[in-house]
Amino acid sequence: MASVWLVLVLWIYINVLIKDIPPIPTNLSCALTVTKTYRLLCQWDPGQDPGLPTNYTLHALRAKSRKKQFEIPPGEHFCLIPRDSYHLFLELEVYVTAVNVFGNATSAPLKLIPMKTAKLKPPKITKVEAYPSGSLQFSWSLAESQKWLQVTFGVELRLKTLNNQLDKELVFNFRGRQENRINVSGLLHGTNYSATIRVKYSLWSEWSDPKTATTLMRAPAGHLDTWLKLNDQAAQLYWKPSQKFRANGWNLTYTVESKEPKKTLCVTQESHCFFSLTKWIKKVYLIATNAKGSSNPNEVPVYRKKGLDPVSNFNVHPQSETSVLLTWESPVSSRVREYVLEWRSLCEMPAAPLSFILLDKNSSSTIVTGLKAFMPYEISVYPKYVNGVGRPLTLMAYSRQKAPSAAPKLETVEIRYSQVNLRWDKIPLNETNGIIQGYTIYFWNDTDDIQVINTNKTSAVVKDLQPFTIYSAFVEVHTMGGSFNGSVQYLTTGSIDGIGMVLFVIPACIGLSLLIIIVVFTCLGKHERVKMFLWPIIPDPANSSIKKWTTIDSLQGMPPFKEDKDPMLVYLSHFSLLDLPEKELFKSDYIKESQWSHDIYSRDESHNSFQACGSYNSEHDRDSVPYATVVFGGPYQSHSAPLPAYVRSDSTQPLLGGDEPGSPPPYENVPLVRGVTKVKHFTAFPRNSTESEENEELWEEFPMLRLLETRHTDHN
Repeated sequence: MASVWLVLVLWIYINVLIKDIPPIPTNLSCALTVTKTYRLLCQWDPGQDPGLPTNYTLHALRAKSRKKQFEIPPGEHFCLIPRDSYHLFLELEVYVTAVNVFGNATSAPLKLIPMKTAKLKPPKITKVEAYPSGSLQFSWSLAESQKWLQVTFGVELRLKTLNNQLDKELVFNFRGRQENRINVSGLLHGTNYSATIRVKYSLWSEWSDPKTATTLMRAPAGHLDTWLKLNDQAAQLYWKPSQKFRANGWNLTYTVESKEPKKTLCVTQESHCFFSLTKWIKKVYLIATNAKGSSNPNEVPVYRKKGLDPVSNFNVHPQSETSVLLTWESPVSSRVREYVLEWRSLCEMPAAPLSFILLDKNSSSTIVTGLKAFMPYEISVYPKYVNGVGRPLTLMAYSRQKAPSAAPKLETVEIRYSQVNLRWDKIPLNETNGIIQGYTIYFWNDTDDIQVINTNKTSAVVKDLQPFTIYSAFVEVHTMGGSFNGSVQYLTTGSIDGIGMVLFVIPACIGLSLLIIIVVFTCLGKHERVKMFLWPIIPDPANSSIKKWTTIDSLQGMPPFKEDKDPMLVYLSHFSLLDLPEKELFKSDYIKESQWSHDIYSRDESHNSFQACGSYNSEHDRDSVPYATVVFGGPYQSHSAPLPAYVRSDSTQPLLGGDEPGSPPPYENVPLVRGVTKVKHFTAFPRNSTESEENEELWEEFPMLRLLETRHTDHN
């Protein structure tokens, strides 16, 4: 148990010692400062402070020399090694030790050659000389405090053209001493250069201040790229240096002239010129001139034939914030000589000059650089043929798009009770920041009845509004890069005016008129049914005809019934009892007037006289209504005769003077089973028991006969 405690105590003691031992110094580095007096400065990172006093010592060991130690004052972590403790070009080894009451720590050793750690001050160009061959000679020196160094340095010279000439940077490397001069040849004549220089022994110094150097001038040389646009006699000529053109000077003047006839058309220092061309001029010539002379004339053909086949499928694809890729397909014609691609900024003030490039006939794409982001450019491509110029295809392009910077303001053109006509102006091109894809109109009232209208136009009509209602509206404009909302506008719809009332009433009247016309034509087409349904014919016994009873006749003139319903039974409105000889029974459909000679008595013994029916034509027969007349088929008093048959008219008029308050019960046909004797007039039925029972059965089968009552009369 005691040994365990001893081990635990030792472990705690060791951890405390390790914790309190100073950390090892790291990141030891040394650099030589070259001035009139050398200084070798070394510094390091002490690490985490243990909280105990720590002493640092720098050790320097040179080959074949005694080691030297330098005590470091408390709180400092760098040391300046004296000049006599090292040699500029010999190896030196240094390291740092840290010591406190619990122990010490030593850094990793650092080996170095002091001169290779020196970073010289920026040199300067003292003199530049130009030679007719187009070369420049540069003289240079170190900084004033380092001129005494007589060693070989690495030298780097950088040249850059100025004055908007060819933007080219040239870098030349040399090794030499300060007294050595640097010759640079193969430069452009008459060109301004900005020259800077830097040196190193092991580490590069900073670049010197720039110095302007100019080569000697001579006459311009080379070919200019030209683009002539002709509209009738108005000509626009643009040009720019080709890759082989050399200005060989500055302040160039350009002259455009024709030789047949000999005439100067334009003189300018710009890169374009506008002039008039007569129809006899076939060629013009462009000449560049500087102080030393003029270039050879550049021949520019005049193409008067226009409107030839254009390219197809011309598209723009953004590549970066400053460049776009243009693609197209060649025309069908194989006589294309080259393509001209032109572009200009649409927002620069003053108007930006036209830029163009010439492309060979096998080209179908190119990249245009040097554009500004969020700025619109108009880009066109022209095919040039041997004998003319094709029609251009033009696009608006952006190298990069974003949401517009502003939105249009809504204006009310007309406001009515149910609709509002709105319009707005297009926002300026410098605020679109992209190609406008469309507009969205938001229109709503306090009840959150929202209407959303999408359009590509600069006007819109909002319909289906409520009168005397306050509405809010704003327009949102869209590009490929985002959207921007305009300010909210408030407006109130008006009341219904005279025009609105007329527009409402006229369609309503037209609709009502059409409905009436349809109903009238329908009624005319169904005249008989409508007439029977609305105005049933009231029978006139005097004008009723006696007919033979048939089922078809009984249904004539009745309203149609659906198949799934039983037909309505016909109600007899009047009966006539007629004594007819058996031979003449049903001999004819009509009964002569002489056969009507008897009276008929109703059940309430009221007497109704009948009038005979004459013969009527078919037109009268069609207008008749169901009306029944009972005809006796034999002598009225003979019981062996069959029961009387009956014939019917077409009357549906209820029996006049009946006792029943309601409609009479339906009747059915009964078979002729008994006859009656011939009588001169109608008589009542016998009232004995046997006949009464038979009559009761007849009443049950033919209830309408209950309304009839005849009195018995003896005949001599």
